[in-house]
Amino acid sequence: MKCINCGGTMRYDVEKQGLVCDFCGAVKPLEKAEQQTDQVERSFDASLSQASTDWGITRRQITCKQCGAALLYDADQISGMCPYCGSAIVLDAVETNSCIAPTGIIPFTTTKEEVEKNYYKWNKFALWSPESFRKGKVLGNLVGVYVPFWTFDADTVTSYAGDFGTTVTRGDSQVTEYRKGSGVTEAFIDDVCIGASKRFVSNKKMNRVVQFKPSEIMPYTPEALAGFAAEKYSIDINEAWTLAQDTFKKRIERAACKRENAEFCRNMQMSTNFGNVKFRYFLFPVWLAACPYKGKIYYVVASGHDNRGLCDRPVSAAKIVLLILAILGVFSIPFISYVIMMLISILGQT
Repeated sequence: MKCINCGGTMRYDVEKQGLVCDFCGAVKPLEKAEQQTDQVERSFDASLSQASTDWGITRRQITCKQCGAALLYDADQISGMCPYCGSAIVLDAVETNSCIAPTGIIPFTTTKEEVEKNYYKWNKFALWSPESFRKGKVLGNLVGVYVPFWTFDADTVTSYAGDFGTTVTRGDSQVTEYRKGSGVTEAFIDDVCIGASKRFVSNKKMNRVVQFKPSEIMPYTPEALAGFAAEKYSIDINEAWTLAQDTFKKRIERAACKRENAEFCRNMQMSTNFGNVKFRYFLFPVWLAACPYKGKIYYVVASGHDNRGLCDRPVSAAKIVLLILAILGVFSIPFISYVIMMLISILGQT
């Protein structure tokens, strides 16, 4: 992004919630969500064949030689740091618009400084970690990256048959009674979210950190991306739709339970027709860092959207040993006292 005042490079500033010129300091505020009117959901039938590949700004795709992450950077950026492994990367001259452009984005609102403060708060009560790690300056350089996600909506019509259960009281206990049920249920299922990164699809820390409301997804604007890397999706729309259908199934089962006035269901057989399927491809902001400590790397994942965050930590063997000895000591006192009393009793009888 170029400044209209001086032609300098403008980058997204988290604190100012807008673009800031590196040279003259001019600020261009980011358009607020309530001012945006573009529809960010697209018809699934159009999918990749008609989906736009225009990101609004030219991006360079690089693959980190160290960890294999595929990342998209600003076209005018010539070097950077991989957010996943912390290795330095030099960008080549290859530009790309070959992948589908996002339709939505949640911009960074949590600054790097806020995450740094939170990191030492998170470690404050990690008493099992070495003191030099908990209180030392071990936090690596935080790198902001946008992680890709898909969401899906659909109208569903499902024929079902199965066992439906309700909880009943029998004497002093509660049991679940099941009965056969079948029928047809219609349900509109909204905002089924699927991670588009194979790197994070099963990452428990990432899944706990990424929390948002669908209403917080703004229509994509390239201004929010200026100065940040974005991971290219490694789970395409068709694979994501297959994964989403497992979540759809669970919601349809709940709709069938509601129709049958039941609390539980089992042995379900369902046939579902999906209609009016829509999707969003959006980007979520994440701060990542690698903390080197005694030859190992401990990773930090923090939301760029709120104050959630998690980190790996080493365990102090000395502290664990002392804790075990302390526990054994506490529980050994009654046993030792019992043995002494028994010995006194025996000696008294001789």
